[in-house]
Amino acid sequence: MKFVAIDWGTSSFRAWLIEHDQISDNIQTDQGVKNFAAGAHSEYLTDVLGKWQGQFQFIIAIGMIGSNIGLHETNFSQLPIDIDEVSNSLIQVPNFEPALFIVPGVSKVGDVMRGEESQSLASGLENGLVISPGTHSKWVEIKSGKITDFRTYMTGELFELLRNHSTLSKATESSAKLVASEDFIEGLKADSSDLTHDLFSIRANWIQGKSQDASREYLSGLLIGAEIKSAKSWCQASEAKIVASDSLAEIYILALSHFGIKATVENSGQLINYFVALAKKVESKS
Repeated sequence: MKFVAIDWGTSSFRAWLIEHDQISDNIQTDQGVKNFAAGAHSEYLTDVLGKWQGQFQFIIAIGMIGSNIGLHETNFSQLPIDIDEVSNSLIQVPNFEPALFIVPGVSKVGDVMRGEESQSLASGLENGLVISPGTHSKWVEIKSGKITDFRTYMTGELFELLRNHSTLSKATESSAKLVASEDFIEGLKADSSDLTHDLFSIRANWIQGKSQDASREYLSGLLIGAEIKSAKSWCQASEAKIVASDSLAEIYILALSHFGIKATVENSGQLINYFVALAKKVESKS
């Protein structure tokens, strides 16, 4: 069985050529779905996979490829959901060769996700919590192998908006690697009920002599702390799996530990195993 697995998000594109359940090649670009006008995604996908032409039977894709700014919009699946229900909900894109199947995202009242449901189910957790920090951090609850609930936090987007488009821009203008400094910890400890006041204090403290690095780290701690405190009151978790890049995972592991949540990083190879499981179900139905 030879197929292509794709994770096409808002700002990035990843593809793997899978042969005999193993990765034989991969492609990674910064061409997320937001980079293309409506109708242009198919041409890009055909072009970027051209190097593998004739080497695979079908494609399975997750992420924002199935959104209203992606290649083909799909309806959301409902909760609860497991990998068997995901395989039964795959949407085949019309008039695309080789066959392209999209995993629909998941929705509930007041919340949606695309891609993180697959990352969460790929963890293999029977019962537990998966956290995918980033632009829109997702906290995903799994019970008896099914996603039963989730919550989204705009932590990463707020961080970038405040740094680039607010009066905090100059105060937090730093290109240094984000670290879990004393200022970051101070942000974690802040009372979230004072959030809007504490945000303005970043500008005031900078004017009064605080460095840009320290200001940015405090801002990060303030926002991540607010996310974790809210999420912890929702799910009461004491352990979690993290799906994130090494640097972001490191920051979140420390922050979660501060609030009594033990976190470990999910093995990236588990996502490929998830794709392989879906591919075998696709093949069995063809």
